[in-house]
Amino acid sequence: MEDSPDICNALCEWNHSHHDGCWTMRFRDDKQERDQLLCIACVIEMVEEKSISIVHKKYTLDCFQAVLVRFPHTLIELLTMDGRVCIHFIITLLDMLQSLEESVTLNLVIEVLALLIGELKSDEFVFCVLDQCQKQLSEKSSMRRSLPIFTLLGKLLLSIPFLAKKLIHGYPMLLDHIRVALEYPDEAVRASVCYIFCAMYSNPPTVEKLSMQFTERLCKLVLSTVETAQTKELQINSLALLKHLLQFRQFVTVMMSSHGTGGINPEDGVVLQGTVPQGGGLLLLLLKKLLLNGDEGLQIISVQCMTSILIHSPVQYSPALVYADLPEFLFERLSNADENLVWSIYSCLLLLTEEKLFFSKCHTIYGIESLIRSLKETMRVNSIEVQKQGLLLFREILKRQPSGLKLFMNLAIWHEAVVVLHDAVTSSSLKVVTEAASSVAAFLWKDHLAVPVQYQELQRVIEAMLLRCADLPLPSQGDTIRSKESHSVKKEQNKNFSQHGQLLLSTLEAFLNACRLAVDCQKDPSMQENAFTSPGIASENALENFSKFLLMVCDTLCIPIVMKHYEKYPNATVMEVFFSILSVQFSILPNTANVLSVKLASSSFIKFTMELKVKFCAGGRNPKLNQVSSEFLCAMCQILFSATEDVLNCQHDLDDVSSLFAKCIPHLNYTFLDTISVLSENLDTNGMDKDIQNRQHCLLLLLYLDHIYDNRLFSEGLLFKAISSFLHSSFDRGHSPPPYVLRAAIYLLSICQEKCSKLDLIYLKSICKLLENTATVSSVYTSHPLVLKFFFHYPELTDRFGHCILKCWFAHFDSNCCEDENLAPNFQSDTSCLMNIIQENPNVLLILLDIVHTEEIELAFKALLALKLFLRKSDNISPTSEFLRPRFLQILQRFTIENNVQTSKGGENLSPPSFQAASSNHLSPSGKRNLSLILDLLSLVQIKIEELKEMTSTDFKLLYHVTNLAGKCKALNTDVLQPAFNFFYCCLKQASTYNKSRVVSVLLSNSSLMVLLEKILELSWSEQFTHEPLHDVLACSVWLLLACLVQNQANSKSEVHRTVGVNLDKVMHCISSRKDSSLLQVCILQFLKTVLRHNFTSPLLIFTVTKTKNRTPPDRDALLYPLSYQQVLLLFIHLQNFLVQGDDLLFCAATSCLEILMEYLQMRDEDTVSHLMSQPWSQFLLFTLVNSAQSSLLNPGFLTLLAMFLKYYSKNIVSESDVKEVLQMATQLKLQELSNDAAEGLIKFLEQLHLQNDQLSNIEQKDVEVIHSLLEDLKSRTSTQPDATKIVFVGRLAVCLPDVSSFNREQGK
Repeated sequence: MEDSPDICNALCEWNHSHHDGCWTMRFRDDKQERDQLLCIACVIEMVEEKSISIVHKKYTLDCFQAVLVRFPHTLIELLTMDGRVCIHFIITLLDMLQSLEESVTLNLVIEVLALLIGELKSDEFVFCVLDQCQKQLSEKSSMRRSLPIFTLLGKLLLSIPFLAKKLIHGYPMLLDHIRVALEYPDEAVRASVCYIFCAMYSNPPTVEKLSMQFTERLCKLVLSTVETAQTKELQINSLALLKHLLQFRQFVTVMMSSHGTGGINPEDGVVLQGTVPQGGGLLLLLLKKLLLNGDEGLQIISVQCMTSILIHSPVQYSPALVYADLPEFLFERLSNADENLVWSIYSCLLLLTEEKLFFSKCHTIYGIESLIRSLKETMRVNSIEVQKQGLLLFREILKRQPSGLKLFMNLAIWHEAVVVLHDAVTSSSLKVVTEAASSVAAFLWKDHLAVPVQYQELQRVIEAMLLRCADLPLPSQGDTIRSKESHSVKKEQNKNFSQHGQLLLSTLEAFLNACRLAVDCQKDPSMQENAFTSPGIASENALENFSKFLLMVCDTLCIPIVMKHYEKYPNATVMEVFFSILSVQFSILPNTANVLSVKLASSSFIKFTMELKVKFCAGGRNPKLNQVSSEFLCAMCQILFSATEDVLNCQHDLDDVSSLFAKCIPHLNYTFLDTISVLSENLDTNGMDKDIQNRQHCLLLLLYLDHIYDNRLFSEGLLFKAISSFLHSSFDRGHSPPPYVLRAAIYLLSICQEKCSKLDLIYLKSICKLLENTATVSSVYTSHPLVLKFFFHYPELTDRFGHCILKCWFAHFDSNCCEDENLAPNFQSDTSCLMNIIQENPNVLLILLDIVHTEEIELAFKALLALKLFLRKSDNISPTSEFLRPRFLQILQRFTIENNVQTSKGGENLSPPSFQAASSNHLSPSGKRNLSLILDLLSLVQIKIEELKEMTSTDFKLLYHVTNLAGKCKALNTDVLQPAFNFFYCCLKQASTYNKSRVVSVLLSNSSLMVLLEKILELSWSEQFTHEPLHDVLACSVWLLLACLVQNQANSKSEVHRTVGVNLDKVMHCISSRKDSSLLQVCILQFLKTVLRHNFTSPLLIFTVTKTKNRTPPDRDALLYPLSYQQVLLLFIHLQNFLVQGDDLLFCAATSCLEILMEYLQMRDEDTVSHLMSQPWSQFLLFTLVNSAQSSLLNPGFLTLLAMFLKYYSKNIVSESDVKEVLQMATQLKLQELSNDAAEGLIKFLEQLHLQNDQLSNIEQKDVEVIHSLLEDLKSRTSTQPDATKIVFVGRLAVCLPDVSSFNREQGK
């Protein structure tokens, strides 16, 4: 056959033309531009021709291999056209294995054969190869010459999966030849044989076909080969074979039982007493030697072999490894940096942890330091799988370490472990963090702590772990996968979310163990604080600080994390651990359990727990979650109930409620409608279901506790009807609920009442009957404004229980919020509720007075405070006062009669048995406080009366008793005397003209009262105080009361039984020395005005002066008596000083007093008046006042002062420019808008100008006309006269407005 000249004959020999063209294939090589030819016949002839050189044959086979690799399908089709040709070619190549010596060509032949047989994929050719191999092995006298056949068989076994099965079933002699070759000394042959067996045992079904006898013989040979191997090739292949064999149980059984079991029970693997396991001694010795080898590859295989042994039965084979001390060598090898070796060791040790001997032989104690250091190094590299496996091993060791064997023998190792765990929980890998959290959970046990305990180190790990969970992203409601995204994306996202949930679960388990650890350490004094801490220095590593930290992170991290995750992905397992955490919180710091319970309840955890039980536990689902959530709810509600059980703190009730919670809460997996249905269920009297009744009671208590903390479980309308029905049903069947259940029902009804209609009469009667059957109403009362309002909302309840309910309300009332009159109550809702109730039902005042009259001193005091608050806020109490006064009289009469009045020097004279005072000779502070409040109320009632009325006998009796009580008090008893003097003052000011004389007579008839007033005066100007100073407000009351008594005694000519001495020198000194109290100075000036008007002649007063050497002529002093000229001059100076102090109240009082003083002096000595009024200081005084403020020119006091200077001929003092300026301002004013005081002052000023017109040279005619016009307008204007009886409070001082004409609104508040 002739080819085109363009064709290249690649594998065609000289005799190619004799060959049939069907054996030739045409192909194009990438390196050639033209087609090439390959003739199979030429290839076969060249291979079998002995005269052709080895080099030429090698080239031919090399080219054939290249074409076979590139065009396998075409070439195989060519070869299989005639099976005989193909078999001949295979046999020819097999014969070359025996004839060739050169290793390179020999290896090429093996490669071609393996590739060709693999591509042919036919049993015929495979059997041909096996037959030829068996034949050649049987004929060979030298095992060394069989090496190529073994090599070929190894390659064929790897490339043809079914070949091993064919070999085992059809060629036992060939298999035996291979086994025998394993005993041959040549290590190359043995390495090839090991390779063959490795290939055979790569197919697990093959192992089952081998006989047990063959298996035992093979095991011995393999062990012997591994032990004696010298070359690297044989070491690797034999170990690979050993590793393959150990994957199968029968080989492990044979190798580990060689030389007998030696003390191992083959059934359960338990070490028999007094024996040492010897099974697998040779194998384990070999593995130990390999582990000590410096080659890391051999070490890895050794560890993997151990792992393969343990995988089959850790319980059976672990003792042998432990007794061979292999764990020790494994721990030592952890110092290696190779990741594969470290991972393999971790895996092997992990299997050993299932054996108790591993721990009892102290291998964990020996190796824990190596493990910690290895983990520390592992955390520095980015090998997630190694890190996970190491943490898993650490966790299992921590979990399984016996309690009697301390794992961490010193603090340094423990500290390193904490560092490793901290690094792990802060890893960037979610898988590593999850495994680390599980390790932390196992680490947080009391047995693993090193003393002294470094709690701060644990805190760092716990906080880092929780923060890692807090950083986990959670999908929002809109983060759903779009439909266009692939299924793999969805699957990956779900996988991430699952990992997040697993991390959260592991973290919660760790935190739970931390909390339990804190509780366990409370029982061990050595765990509570560092014994080496200096005395008096607070240790940062104290257990108490650790406990506080746990409570804090639970509040700030744990609970928010879980709740956030629960909103998106509720999981029963996570919530089970979460509720276990919440339950143990109550035991970490028992003294904080109340605060914790209140905070949880205020955060709606009662409602949350109930809803979760419905969601996960209804129908018997998730019993473990139902148990732990119910235990938490029981514990929290018991604590809350004991905290609210302050009215009736009965241990029996607490025990009953605890039992009720424990019995019923696990079964309360109710929805909204279920709850209403259970509460509304009408139980049969005869066949009453005790369980349903208990659940009704339990539901009411849960609702009660939940509502206390301002949460809502149900709508008020349905709940109101259900509870009403429950109470009525209970009464109908003769069952009276326990007080704590009735209290809960009444409270819930009160809360719902605002949004519901009134109770039906039949329900109301049932409630009344149930309340009557209780031992005390206080046992069913809850301190809440709406409960108080509920009882006073229904007259039936008010009449029967109003008194008791108010007593209960006052028992919880904080009196401090109302004692300071300038401050609003801290619980304004409570106070305003009572005030509203009184406004709607004034009869409540009678109940309050009844409490004052009959109850103990503290309750009486609070009732009085409430009355006082009501009276202060009321505008007109005239109707109310009609029934208040008789009750006040009864209280005072009883107070006076039951108290033994005794006078004792320096002691109190009153002791009230009715107010349960402790002493018989002294008024208790509480009794004094209540008496003070009663008197305050009397004065308030008196002040609130806006119009004069005739005093009744009750009024005079009240006055009489108060006078007697006041006269028997000490001078410094401000609490009692101040309201008493206010009452006297109000009576004098507000009584009618006819009654005033009787009031004055009652007051003046009490000599003790007059003595008391005199003593208080002496104290007011005294500069030395024996015990406590006199209150200014009391001194003010005395000065005002004396002034009022002097005035009214002069009007009524009442009899004086005891005079009051007044030292004028002391009075003058008091005016000048008490610059800190302008109010006291005003009151003294009011007194001086009164006595000046009466020319110091009053039967009530005796004025005295200190006899001193007087430089003033005696005749002048005689004219001014009882004042001296020096006193007059001093008083005048003080009054002028008051005018420039900037105090409006003092300014007007001083002006008024100055005016009356001038009138007094005008009658006594006109020269003194002229002398005083014409002093240069007066001109400077006016100048100062004019320039202080423009508006002061029309001040009533200033106008009165100008009128005085004009009246007493002091034209050199008042300048005509000042006069004209005042006139100009007056003409610009709207006179109707002027105050009465300003109008009166302006009239005085204009009248003096009119009288002094001829003496003022610069007054023009038009000015005179302005004066006349203003006077006519002012006198013709309609003005409202100030109410002479209007009394207001300045602090605690009652003041009548006309007594202080300059009194302004701001000071009267």
